[in-house]
Amino acid sequence: MYFLLNQNSSPTDLGLINPNTTVLEWLRSNQLVGTKEGCGSGDCGACTAVIGEIVTSNKTSKIEYKSINTCMALAYGLVGKHLVTVEGLMEDDKLHPSQKAMVLENGSQCGFCTPGFVMSLFALYQNKNSVNLHQINEALSGNLCRCTGYKPIIAAAFSMFDNKNDEPLDYYKKNKKQITDILGKLNNPEHISLSFKKSNKTIKYDAPSTIDELSNILINNTSTNIIAAGTDLSLEITQSMKEFSHIVSVNKVIELKEIKDGANEIEIGAAVSYEDAASCLISNWPDLAAFLQRFASLPIKNWATIGGNIANASPIGDMPPVLIALDAKLKLRKGVDSRIINLEDLKITYKKTVIQQGEFIESIIIPKPNGNQQLITHKMSKRYEDDISAVCMAINISSKNNKPESFKIAFGGMSGIPQRSEKLEDFLLKHWQNDDIASLSYKVLNEEFSPFTDVRASSEYRLQVSANLVKKTILMYLGESIENLAEYTHLN
Repeated sequence: MYFLLNQNSSPTDLGLINPNTTVLEWLRSNQLVGTKEGCGSGDCGACTAVIGEIVTSNKTSKIEYKSINTCMALAYGLVGKHLVTVEGLMEDDKLHPSQKAMVLENGSQCGFCTPGFVMSLFALYQNKNSVNLHQINEALSGNLCRCTGYKPIIAAAFSMFDNKNDEPLDYYKKNKKQITDILGKLNNPEHISLSFKKSNKTIKYDAPSTIDELSNILINNTSTNIIAAGTDLSLEITQSMKEFSHIVSVNKVIELKEIKDGANEIEIGAAVSYEDAASCLISNWPDLAAFLQRFASLPIKNWATIGGNIANASPIGDMPPVLIALDAKLKLRKGVDSRIINLEDLKITYKKTVIQQGEFIESIIIPKPNGNQQLITHKMSKRYEDDISAVCMAINISSKNNKPESFKIAFGGMSGIPQRSEKLEDFLLKHWQNDDIASLSYKVLNEEFSPFTDVRASSEYRLQVSANLVKKTILMYLGESIENLAEYTHLN
């Protein structure tokens, strides 16, 4: 089980390790301590490193580099990939342009967060030839600085590209063909299966490469934890000190990583990352661009999967309400049998779904919009970006003769599951033009939901802000400028 590490031309063997080991833990136990542990939950970016992997498009293969949070990625997920850490940037005692820019622009004070920032800048340097402020902010969205301030770091990002065309190629660009060839050889399609002995117990790890192999493993093993990126499940390892006895990774299953863009629907494999799905989603529903910007930082979106966000059955996952409003369906598979269900029927109660023992999500099927549909989404959170929602709301409006013909509305954070609001749909169809729509919607929502109170928001806040968001949605539908609607994201 080999992967490529930094500038080593000889692949690194992970060996037999505990499958619960994170990439960060493996790095630091192997004296690669430039990668820091800050939060252990993907919030600060001190642990940022970069993953390179082969992507194939139109029968041509290339290497693509992405920033990730190593505190939440499991080490066995590195197999067949290229891991680049801050130790791998200097070449012949010369700083990499991403490091040099941080020095020249005074982008570091205490230095604890600096390696993470440098790695995010490195990924940006590999993927772009020029940048704007939006692209820089997106690249740095997962990195927090506690003392320097972001102005010199952003200046470093710009200056990194000032003379890029005149700079000699860095190691990774100079050796792109060699790296691609090595990764191609390491990309073994064979099923990985191993057992790790610890004290008096055995910890198993499986990484099948086909959907049939995955089905067989889940049918024949009653106690498994399916993991794609693990940006949620890994928190049980890093935050709750839990150890899973049998981890089944779906990252090698080709069928689960495909996007099928058909004439009438999009079918997204359960192991497709948010970043890989973004262009297809946004091209069909432009409103999702701003929503996905707030959903998570770039390192999270590079790693996290849509299927995982659905399968973890969280009541505050952001994507399920959107997909419910879009009338999405799930293809579930057990053994050789498949069935299709409405996504809104997946969850029964808090953290409980209709998925049976041995069954898994194969894909998400989303009908394409017709010209008469408009999707409007809202996310309320304490931080604007990269934060868990207090309330997430998605409204899909179908129009006829310039007025609503139907509403499909779903909420996250309003109950123990992401839930459709059928009473509000019926109400709005009759009363959407009422001037008192916010207070009337509050009454409907209060009848349909009993929101919980937690550290993110009170029950009353959730009800009132949701009612205000209904008003904001109607004004947006009528063409009101978004800049004039700020008051409707707060309480009256």
